[in-house]
Formats: sequence, structure tokens, C-alpha cells
Amino acid sequence: MKLGKHTFRRGFTLIELMTAMAITGMLVVVIMQLTNQSIDLWKAVSEDVSTSTRSRSALQIISHDFESFQMRGYDNRYQWLFAKADESMDNVPKGLKIPRSVQCVFFACAADRNPSVSSSTALRRNYRVARAHNRDTQGDVNAIGYRLMFRDQILNLPGADGSEKGVYPLFSMYRQVVPPRPTFEELLGKENLESAYVRFEQDDEKNFLCENILELNISFSIRYTNSKADAEDARVEYDVVSVPIVASNRRTNKVAVYGDRIEAGGRTYENARIDSATISITVLTEEGVAMVEQIRQGRRRAPKKVADFFAKYTRSYSRLVALPQPL
Repeated sequence: MKLGKHTFRRGFTLIELMTAMAITGMLVVVIMQLTNQSIDLWKAVSEDVSTSTRSRSALQIISHDFESFQMRGYDNRYQWLFAKADESMDNVPKGLKIPRSVQCVFFACAADRNPSVSSSTALRRNYRVARAHNRDTQGDVNAIGYRLMFRDQILNLPGADGSEKGVYPLFSMYRQVVPPRPTFEELLGKENLESAYVRFEQDDEKNFLCENILELNISFSIRYTNSKADAEDARVEYDVVSVPIVASNRRTNKVAVYGDRIEAGGRTYENARIDSATISITVLTEEGVAMVEQIRQGRRRAPKKVADFFAKYTRSYSRLVALPQPL
């Protein structure tokens, strides 16, 4: 009697199983590392895009204001622009004092100075009535002021009150556009625009423009006469000097533009004009904002080296703007 043939299937050995598990584990680890790197890269790119978007928006608005700068030159002693280092930034988190904070006020024709007026026939017919009821629509020159603050722009509370529940102060840029009528009645034609503007500073915090702006600096390029006119060819030579409001060594300068002169950095320039302004801003990344909030709440220590914080959590942008020449 013949017995049938039986086929015996050989299974995996323990060594083969352990080897397969080890290879699988290594693949999982590699995939996880690649995934984490991809997520980190996506977060970094997303933060850079968000940061650059905010910076471009702020720089574009400031640039448009400077491009419409208004002054009457040469035959008056009125002040048309002043820019100085803002010393009022005393509510920032300990260890993160703002290095460059500039307050600047000047006259311009702001594109958003008045409520828009439709071109419809009905509204054109009633335009005189509309102007009579809205005095702010009269005129075309505004005083514009820029400054940085550490505030909660939603609850309108300063950073000093940040211990209260629900308060989330931010480094923010504020832009105030003074309507044409008060500009004409209270600011134009003043020999000291800085003093006249003081009463309007109390409204600065109501005019939030852009968040996460940690620094604002402006450098003015001033062209002035270097020598008197030559009697023979009546030729006048010019020199150009660049005056930053906050220099790299933290030295500060004040710039005041008058109709007949410019006072900048402790010097007076006769027959001078501002050729251009270089606007520089430093923007906090989203990660930097979260870190500042942890420092403010006492959950994290302030960095020992502020330069390291700036290098890792901020981005800097600048733009050169040519200013129109005096009328």
C-alpha cells in the first residue's frame, strides 16, 4: 500500500521576522523624518509668505504717503515734516526693547483721506449738499502720522495691561490720517508742527494699520548746496547726505523739514531738499509672536542675546521712495 506524498510548507524563521521588522521600522522612521522635515519646511515657507505679505502691505501704504508728500518751499519758515526716535516704547516685554522705533508726521494727499464719492448723476447733483453735511470732505491735504506701539488693537489696551485675561498685545504699526479741515485749521502753516501735533497723538492708538511690526526706521537723503553761486557761470554745486533717524550704533537723529531749510542730525542745511526716503521695517514671524507672548506671560525667559532672537524670529524689509520736490 503506497502512502500519498505530503507537502510540508516551511514558515518564516524568527531571524527573518526580526529582520523584516527591523527594515520596516527603519522605513517608518525615515518616512516620519521626511514628513517632519516637510512639515517644518511648509511652516517656514508659510510663515515667510505671511510675514512678507504684511511687510509689503505696510511698505506700500507708507510709500504711497511719501510719494504724495506736500510742502511749499523756499519762501516760508513753516515746518512740513518731522521725524524722530520714539522714546515712548516702555511697555514692551522685559528683554525685548524695540531698538528702532520712529515717529514721523508730514503732509500728504492720502488716497484714503475722504469717503468715496460716486460718479452717479444723482450724487453729483447733491455733492454740494453732501459736502455741507460732511466737513471732512473739504480740502485735499492731510497730516499723516506713523508710530509703533505694543498694544492689544482689538480691546485698545496698552501692553502694560497685558496681565488681564483676554488681552493679547502685539507689536503694531499705527497710521493716523488727520482730516483735511483740522489739518488746515490746526497744523498747516505752523513753525513747530511737532508741538501742534501733540493733541492728535492721543488718537494714534485708534488707527491700527499692521501687526507684528517690531521696528520702523527711516533714512532721509538730503541734497544741499555746497558752495555759493559762481559769479561767472552761476553754477551751484550740491552735496548729498544720508541721515538715518536711528543709526546702526543706536545714535538717534531728528529731521525737521522747513520751507527754507532742513535741520537734521544737529546741522542746518540751507537751500536743501529731501531727494528720497529709505523706509525699513522688521517683522516678527508667527513663531516669534508666540515666543514673545510666552515671555510676556512669564512662561519663558527673555533671551540673553536679543541679537539671536532677531536673527531667528524676524525678517527685515526696506524700500526706497523718491519724494516730490517742493512747490
